[in-house]
Amino acid sequence: MNFTGNVENYVLESNHYIKNIIENRKKIFKEAVDYFCNNKIEQIYLIGTGTSLHSHIASKMLMERILKIPVYAEDAMIFNDFTTIFNKNSLVLASSHGGLSTSTINSLKKATSFGLKTIASTAVHNSEITKYADKTVYCEIGEENAGPKTKGYICAIVTNIVFTLEIALKQNKITQEEENKYFERIIKTANNIPNIVEATKNWYKKHSEELLKCHRLVVIGYGNNLATYMEGTLKLLESVRYSVTGYELEQFMHGIYHSIWQNDFMFYIGSQGKYYTRMLRMKKYFEERTEHNFIFTSDKKQDNGKNFITDFVDDDDFSCLEYIVPLQILTTYWSKDLGINCNIPSDPDFHKKMGSYML
Repeated sequence: MNFTGNVENYVLESNHYIKNIIENRKKIFKEAVDYFCNNKIEQIYLIGTGTSLHSHIASKMLMERILKIPVYAEDAMIFNDFTTIFNKNSLVLASSHGGLSTSTINSLKKATSFGLKTIASTAVHNSEITKYADKTVYCEIGEENAGPKTKGYICAIVTNIVFTLEIALKQNKITQEEENKYFERIIKTANNIPNIVEATKNWYKKHSEELLKCHRLVVIGYGNNLATYMEGTLKLLESVRYSVTGYELEQFMHGIYHSIWQNDFMFYIGSQGKYYTRMLRMKKYFEERTEHNFIFTSDKKQDNGKNFITDFVDDDDFSCLEYIVPLQILTTYWSKDLGINCNIPSDPDFHKKMGSYML
C-alpha cells in the first residue's frame, strides 16, 4: 500500500485533534468509562506493537499514578506467549492504529479466554479489532494516510490519558478542578507543537549537510521520554532506512557505549528531569569520540550552534508530546534528501507475506 499524506501536515494537525479529544471526551469515552467503572478493575494491561506500544509506554506511568492501580505496558507477542498469571479483575486495553494487527487481536482473544475485561483502541471505526473486545475507544484523529504514523502516536497518548482522567473523575479519585488543570497542561504543550515544527525545519536546513553523512545513529532518552526514544528510533528507521538504534540512558551506559566510533551520530533527548545533568555529562564524554553529538533541549546554555535548542514547555508529565515532534519532522526532510519516499513501503506486500495484519 502506498500512502499519499503529508507527515508534516499531520504533525501540525495534532494540536487540533488533541483539543478535539478533550472537548468531546464525554461522547468519545462514555461507554468505555461506564464499562470500566461498572466492573471491579484492579489492574490494567496496555497491549500493542510498534507505535501503539510506544504510546502505551508513554501513558503508563501517569495512568498508574492517577488511577492508583497497577498498569502494565506489554508487547502483544510477549503478552500472548509468556504472560500466564492474571488477577481475574484485570482489564486488557489493546491498541492497533489501523485495527488490523494480528498479534494485538490475538491478545484480546487470549484475554477473553481467561475471562478478563477487554477494550480495543483504534483510529479506524469498525475495524477488525473492534470485533474482539467488549468495548472500543476510538482515537479520533481523522485521516492519517502516511507511512510513518505521527499524530496517531501523539493523540493515542492523549486518548489514554483523557480516558484515565474521565475514569478517575467518575470514581472520585480526582476533582473536576484537578481534571481541568491536567487539560490546561496538555493544551499548553499541544499549542507548542507548531513552534517545534518550525524550529525543526530551520535546524535541519542548517545541519542537513552534516546529517546526510550519517550511516549510524544512536538515540538516547530517559524518564518521561522513554517512549520518545523508542518511537523516534522507529520513525527514523522507517524513513532513513539505515542503522538507527535507541537506548535508555542507563541501559546505554552498561556496555553499549563501547560501540561508539568517530563517524557515529548521537541524538540526546534532553528533557528537563533528574537525569538531565547525567545526560550532559555523557554527551561531554562522547564529544571526545565523535563530533556528531546533538542534544534536543530547552536549555539555552547548551546553544553551541549545533544542538537543537527551542522553547519546549517541558511539562513533567507531557513532555513526551513535544520531544517526539523533531524526530517526526526529520523523517520527511531527511528521507527526501536521501532520495527516499517514506510513504512508499520497501515491500508493499510485507504484512500479507508475514501474516502480521488481518488483510
